[in-house]
Amino acid sequence: MLSVKGDSRAQGLLLPQHKYYFHVATESTVHTDDSGVMLNDLAAAHRYAVSAIWNYIRFDTEEQDWKGWHVKIADEIGRTLVIVLFPIAWANGRQSE
Repeated sequence: MLSVKGDSRAQGLLLPQHKYYFHVATESTVHTDDSGVMLNDLAAAHRYAVSAIWNYIRFDTEEQDWKGWHVKIADEIGRTLVIVLFPIAWANGRQSE
């Protein structure tokens, strides 16, 4: 019988890492990430992008209109793998306050 145990890192196994780039874009500009981040997989890159988005929103002191903002997750050769949108509901809720 196949036994599946939790996190492979807990078992001393290292997962291969890949470099992902997180380009933050507005409707008119793109702020490119030239450094990138080493992560295990695309799911980890997605979690990283979502965390970055919430940090942008949480520390926003100018009450930025986030409509049209997104994070493009790219691989080492520049291909866009996933686009993660800033939450529109937050932008709309902020505008009505």
